[in-house]
Amino acid sequence: MDSAPLETELVVPERPPRRRCRCFQCPPCNSCRCRVALAAGLLLFCALVGLITAWVIRPNSVEYSEDTAVRLAQLAGAAYCSRAALEAWTCGSKCLTSVSKPVKVCQGETTQAFVARWEGDALISFEGTKSYLSMVQDLRIWKNLTDWKSHGKVHEGFLIEWESLRRCVKDALTSLSSPAGSHIKVTGHSLGGAVGVIAMVDLVSEGWLVREGYTFGMPRPGDAAFARTFDGMFFRRFYRVTHHMDPVPHVPPEEMGFQHLASEVFYDADVKRGFVRCPRAEDERCAGKYWDVPHDLLHISDHKDYMDQDTGSEGCEGAEKTRPTRPRLRVGSKAINSKRR
Repeated sequence: MDSAPLETELVVPERPPRRRCRCFQCPPCNSCRCRVALAAGLLLFCALVGLITAWVIRPNSVEYSEDTAVRLAQLAGAAYCSRAALEAWTCGSKCLTSVSKPVKVCQGETTQAFVARWEGDALISFEGTKSYLSMVQDLRIWKNLTDWKSHGKVHEGFLIEWESLRRCVKDALTSLSSPAGSHIKVTGHSLGGAVGVIAMVDLVSEGWLVREGYTFGMPRPGDAAFARTFDGMFFRRFYRVTHHMDPVPHVPPEEMGFQHLASEVFYDADVKRGFVRCPRAEDERCAGKYWDVPHDLLHISDHKDYMDQDTGSEGCEGAEKTRPTRPRLRVGSKAINSKRR
């Protein structure tokens, strides 16, 4: 009797379910592919962050330009010239032909500023004080810091000077087709630089956009909180130029709560000898190496010469050459004699 063939069932053992590897569980997972995927993802994320950062910062940043610094030093020096010469734009070599008329002049409590069109934007140039020795001595003694909005503390005398110019400067910007929302450039020498940086913060809060700012030989304008606020607002759009043993950048004293702004560009000699960049404030590789103010007072001539230009009233031409004597600058309860020599 034939028997039916036996059918043998081939039993294939079940494969265990494939373990899915989630990238955030890589440490317990031995999959090389998971590790590679995580590394590639991190690289892609970093590249994306870099591109976004470059896209945000680059249109608003400007590299330091020595050519721009030379021209802005001339325009900072022009602010010392008489109102008549400025309005006619006949103040000599400081009155660059690239500036368009009309030129609006604003009289402050003790200084002046002018507003004009230059290279497509409105320019504001702030005058300093001529009696440099008196200013240095007074700023060593009178150290008034005052709270200013939420921006930290600033020097009371510098703030008073800006507030005396504020309305006229804003009106001049508007009349020159640069209302709030427009780009502006700012420059100033000596006290004018300190007034200028306070103006930059204030004007930005009112809607203006600062394309770039250069100051020359400016004193410390405020405390560390103000410096942090300013440096955050104007990263790579502001440059504080210093020259050799100029004593003015060393007052008011750091020990009394004042701090400089970052982005220092230091010339230890003539322009042709080059410069040193110090991105941090109070860097002893730059002007900080000459911290001894009484000794630096012997080198006050360094304060009058920036970018190989006359940055004071010297070199002004035209009607009246320099403007008439003004009152004294208030430094708290003290005043700085700003009498023209």
